[in-house]
Amino acid sequence: MAEDLLDYWLRIVKPIFPENAWIIGRISKGDHVIQIDWQLDSNPALPQRRSKKIEIIIQEEAIDAYLDQAKSEWPLSEVNIKNWISERYANFNPEQDPKSLRIAPVDRWRLPKGIIG
Repeated sequence: MAEDLLDYWLRIVKPIFPENAWIIGRISKGDHVIQIDWQLDSNPALPQRRSKKIEIIIQEEAIDAYLDQAKSEWPLSEVNIKNWISERYANFNPEQDPKSLRIAPVDRWRLPKGIIG
């Protein structure tokens, strides 16, 4: 069940980000974690340069709240999740400091429990 729900979150998130985004999900201590980054095209001299990483964390309590609500409320939760992530993404600067090309910084976004249910 947990893996199915994680796949569901991935399907919700994928259309929000660039088409070439690398998106993976994992379960960590009951939380669902989605990591996202993509190749940047902003500097032709550095064609392999990647964006800062985004890590969306859906905490176990939020997952439980989602599963405890009526299934008829799930579509509204999906809209709320998409809107919350879209707003964060709209204010996200994917560029990283050119001096730190080896290790991309991670922007951690903890999805609030109230967004889901």
